[in-house]
Amino acid sequence: MTKTALILFNKISANPKDDELDVLDQVKIVSEALVKLKYRIVEYQVDLNLSKAIKDIQKIQPAFIFNLAETLDNKGEFAYIPAAILTHLNIPFSGNPLIPLFFAANKVLAKEQLTNIGIKTPAWTTLDQLKKLKNDRKYILKPIWEEGSLGLDEDSVFNGSDKNFIKKIATKNKHYFFVEEFIEGREFNVSIMGTKNGPMVLPIAEMIFLKYPEGKPRIMGYTAKWKEDSFEYSHTLRTFKIPAKDNDIKTEIEKICKKCWNSFGFMGYVRIDFRMGADRVPLVIDLNLNPCISQSGGFIAATEKAGYKFVDVIRQIVEEAMKP
Repeated sequence: MTKTALILFNKISANPKDDELDVLDQVKIVSEALVKLKYRIVEYQVDLNLSKAIKDIQKIQPAFIFNLAETLDNKGEFAYIPAAILTHLNIPFSGNPLIPLFFAANKVLAKEQLTNIGIKTPAWTTLDQLKKLKNDRKYILKPIWEEGSLGLDEDSVFNGSDKNFIKKIATKNKHYFFVEEFIEGREFNVSIMGTKNGPMVLPIAEMIFLKYPEGKPRIMGYTAKWKEDSFEYSHTLRTFKIPAKDNDIKTEIEKICKKCWNSFGFMGYVRIDFRMGADRVPLVIDLNLNPCISQSGGFIAATEKAGYKFVDVIRQIVEEAMKP
């Protein structure tokens, strides 16, 4: 008898941006892969009508759920709720469990937990403590909840001496924004996949900011990720060619990734982003749980570099979710 796999994804809003529409591409390719794995596919869009979602999923009775729900109502603070529903239903689902998703969804909470387990991350402050900012440092205003770099671009970078900018951001909602020290230097995106032998750190990618003018912040913001007609998009490149002189850095990053995986209780697939300044100390700037698995995304690029076909990646994610 053919088993049913339900692909759960967030309902698309009336006027979606490219980052929101990306989930539809993921649904398509995951569906195709699961068909190859002999599953019968049911697609289900979840929204804030949670009681209806619970009843509908119970009627479908899937053997497995592939969780592609990134938000609810396009709000990052609801990112962990689909996992809460699936945990309640006690149905195996792909990717990360509820508790790690909750901690990683809130970037301030994630940074606190990173610090607690001895992982270095850039210094940060909340909007009600802006007096702690130092005049000789550079900072970046970050959204606490959003994924896909929404609300994050070069206009978010500022100097600690810029009193006008600081006065302006002080009026923002302190529950939705925080300030992090901006690390000038290199950026690494590292994908990790769960296997029967534990977390596998995939080939490390470095983001290259090609021919950026002097003074232009080198960041993977929303424009660099999503606006295809922009300078940032066309001049920000991914490379897996890390110089041999950086083998010590690669070893340290792999060690940090495995420690994060084991300490937070990650499962399935994760991407961890790092920045590294002149001191050659890799700092975790973001934990991306259940990252984008579209074929243009960083996670799939890393799996391809490691020699995996897409269907084999999906098989591995399913096996990880189904293990006792």
